[in-house]
Amino acid sequence: MKNKKSIFILIGLLVLSTAGIAIWAYSVLNGIEEDKEQTLKLSTKILDSFPNHTSIYKYPVSPSIPKWGNNYLIIENGGYDELGITYKAKWNEGLGTTSNFPGEQIKGLVVIAMDMQARGEYIGKLGQKDKAYQRNYIVSYFDLDKKTVIARDTLYGEEPPTTKRSTGSGAGAFPTDQTVIDAISNRIQ
Repeated sequence: MKNKKSIFILIGLLVLSTAGIAIWAYSVLNGIEEDKEQTLKLSTKILDSFPNHTSIYKYPVSPSIPKWGNNYLIIENGGYDELGITYKAKWNEGLGTTSNFPGEQIKGLVVIAMDMQARGEYIGKLGQKDKAYQRNYIVSYFDLDKKTVIARDTLYGEEPPTTKRSTGSGAGAFPTDQTVIDAISNRIQ
């Protein structure tokens, strides 16, 4: 009798875990789909600047201070279908720039690219080597009228773990959303 009860408890825990993972995956995938739909609705002024997976790195850099006030949008470098960008709702909400959507009257874009840098090496028990990475965001401030990057920052995430398990990532997490929001709001005048 005790054995059956343990089996039922184990099955119940597995069902709850699976349901939790399914709900989390649905919310993540739903957010991605919403960002894709919003990206396709951006103004032609923005979309024409990033056709055919055009990267922010293809534009010239001419340093100056982004004096846009609250007149900008946040996008991610890299995109869906033929686009080189993705609208990022969570960061625009955090910075209070959603009212600028679809971007007909904005002065600039904050374009965020993902990157990572090697910070060391893991050496396994059998001598195998694997790199340890620190993830980061490269934040570019893009003047839409001049078609120029006017500023660029790098926001570093957490350090990679000191040890690597046999399965899992050899990289730390990206910077938090709040770190991104704070850095952008401090940079733009």
